[in-house]
Amino acid sequence: MTHFSYLEHYLVSHMIYSKQTIKAYRSDLRQMKKLCVEWSVKSLQMYFDQLIQHYKPATAMRRYHALTALGNELVRAKRLKANPMKQVRPIIHQQIQQREHHPLEEVIQTIRQINHPTYRLFFELISQTGLRFMEARLLSIEDIQLDGLTLLVRHGKGRRLRTVPLGVNLVNRLRNFLSGRTTGLVFRSVRGQAINEQSARDALRKQSLAMRGRPLHPHDLRVAFATHLYQIADCTLVEIQRLLGHGSSRTTEGYILSRETRLQQIMNTLSASAD
Repeated sequence: MTHFSYLEHYLVSHMIYSKQTIKAYRSDLRQMKKLCVEWSVKSLQMYFDQLIQHYKPATAMRRYHALTALGNELVRAKRLKANPMKQVRPIIHQQIQQREHHPLEEVIQTIRQINHPTYRLFFELISQTGLRFMEARLLSIEDIQLDGLTLLVRHGKGRRLRTVPLGVNLVNRLRNFLSGRTTGLVFRSVRGQAINEQSARDALRKQSLAMRGRPLHPHDLRVAFATHLYQIADCTLVEIQRLLGHGSSRTTEGYILSRETRLQQIMNTLSASAD
């Protein structure tokens, strides 16, 4: 079995990735295979040198991080002795984030209007803990310490485990929601399986469009959570990095939007003054 075949099987057989992530990673692998890129430092460096000349920075950066993660899996599976991506020059795009910022208080208000009780609490948990969509989807009851006000994240990226604190009111809602259940998935379908990924996303999108006229995506909740901690709660980047399960604070910095968003307003004011 080739490295490409192994990674294809790995992606579709492990539930830690969302369907969107699997689709993107498989596309990356297909392009590597099409261009005959090998899992070597020289071949990968040439590949990325060409990539940054023809693709948008965001695409190149996403692919860089994707292949780094896949390379780590090849090392874990003992198919490679070392991840060659770690010797490939990193792709850094210095820019001011211009994505729309969603204040966390508004996000939570929107979520609490979702009619479906499972999806409502599911997204409320994400918005108040910063969990990834799949981390929350695969969360088991055994990993929640209701009395200790914490939960253990087992399905994080890079096989990183982390413990996240929970608010008292959120714990009370979880306790009522579980209704005495002590095992299995926290959020499950009527058949006892993990909740449907697309149905959950649709519930959030539909409610946000109805209330705010703008769609909300699960990733927006993590960004809103990180931005709130940094701008309002005065948490450090290291603290936020650990809560979000990032391997690097550089990744965490990309989640902080409020201050950068204000820069656009400042530029608009300066531009108006110049007239």
